[in-house]
Amino acid sequence: MSWNGTVRCGKCYESGHNRTSCPEMKKAWEEDPTSYHGREYARHEARKKAPKTCSYCRETGHTRAGCADIKSHKAQFHNDAALFRRVLVKWMKETGIGVGALVRSQDARYYDAKDNYHYPGDDGYVAPVGLVMSNISSSTHHYVALREAPQHTSSDSFLMMQTLGSASLPEYRRNVGLSLPCIAGIVPRMGQDYYGREIDRLERMSGANWEVVSPGQVDFDNCQWVTTKAIKKTVKEHFARDMGQNSDDFKTFSVARRSQLHDYLDGIVSLSQMSDPELPKNDS
Repeated sequence: MSWNGTVRCGKCYESGHNRTSCPEMKKAWEEDPTSYHGREYARHEARKKAPKTCSYCRETGHTRAGCADIKSHKAQFHNDAALFRRVLVKWMKETGIGVGALVRSQDARYYDAKDNYHYPGDDGYVAPVGLVMSNISSSTHHYVALREAPQHTSSDSFLMMQTLGSASLPEYRRNVGLSLPCIAGIVPRMGQDYYGREIDRLERMSGANWEVVSPGQVDFDNCQWVTTKAIKKTVKEHFARDMGQNSDDFKTFSVARRSQLHDYLDGIVSLSQMSDPELPKNDS
């Protein structure tokens, strides 16, 4: 398509049609079906006549753009994401997590002031302390709270802290990523792997075992992460064709979990009263 929005053919370079409907391509096929352009035209025509198959639900008769399942899943994903983000913002406010909060991580990998790298399993490991200096990562969404989703045990950073005493280091060595910690009723600690075996989230990832030493100065309750615009952007990115998502990958909160999260938001239950759902029994 040209800069002014007019379709231009990649074969004859005329305006008003594209390569798949080019009369020159059809002419080439009529003159010699075995020629390069003749075979290309035949492939285009065969593709047009083939039954439509949806890349999301894998049903025939429609494409991804007209799939009822993906429309329904997008709407539910949006609602779940909005609920989860509001819950997290309330949890952070109650816990003192904000810009300037002083936190201590028990399982972070980090550089000290002498530029030495430390692993949590090292002898004499000293838990780093640092200041939260960034907003919430835009990539964080509610799948991290769903133990059947791969994001549940992903070590993706939720926040970044700058370790104390690291001012002389390059920026990428001063900052330490913090994953979402396990929060009863919000982010379950225990989950199950693909085979239904019980797994401990803290044993599968790093950066999730941390605590607030001193509360922050600026809350995250007005950050862009919780806006409708930001949530719509997350939905669009998650369901984009090139992300490879299909209906089997879709996850959502159970009715009981969604109800508990709403109760927490509405003040019906406190954080201390929240509980993780029971793991389903593994019959194998």
